[in-house]
Amino acid sequence: MTRALCHPKQLNRLEVLTSLAFIVGPLLFAIGSLWSLIEPGAVEISSATLAMGSVFFTAGGWWQLRQAQIAVEKLPAETENWQWCGLRCALTQSMGTVLFNINTFFLWGWAQPNEIGWLLLAVLPNLLGSILFLISAADGLIEVGHGKLLVYEPNHLGWWIAMVNGLGCLWFMQSALAALPNHLPEQSVFNADMAARTTFLGSLAFAVVGLLSLAECSEDEITST
Repeated sequence: MTRALCHPKQLNRLEVLTSLAFIVGPLLFAIGSLWSLIEPGAVEISSATLAMGSVFFTAGGWWQLRQAQIAVEKLPAETENWQWCGLRCALTQSMGTVLFNINTFFLWGWAQPNEIGWLLLAVLPNLLGSILFLISAADGLIEVGHGKLLVYEPNHLGWWIAMVNGLGCLWFMQSALAALPNHLPEQSVFNADMAARTTFLGSLAFAVVGLLSLAECSEDEITST
């Protein structure tokens, strides 16, 4: 892992750009959510950091989708269903990042939204984005397991990426559920602290995924030398 991470990277490669975006974006998400826990009154700073993080998330999602499209073009005419999981995983994750853009930029740009705006542009995109992330995590696990949802391959770097990514998606889903409204007129949620804590944990998991993916970028080059 250390050798792979320290190995020189070509920044024009899609997989390297994707990995870097999925390191920076989640770290900004982690900082923003942690800031909201430490300084509950600093809403603008926290929201701005989350919004900037969502941009990197979306960039990473787009580059990941491009990688998946290129890989699918190289598939033979007769392929098994699980071989399409990479494309489905990238597509649902990319769609989820766009929804997080809507959520974070809305909360940053509209300090005092009305009830309907808050529900449709903050709560709903957060929930739908988290659901799409869970679907993408399942497809990622199936791809690594060659058709099986759960396998145990601790010596396979791709397995660790899929497992940690799945954990991050579960934490994001928990955050979205904790952020569901319990009183719409007051725009209050079930547990704001839990939402922030699980966003922080999920973001750290995604940052680890980015680091593992960055190591995977050089894995083949190192093993062949």
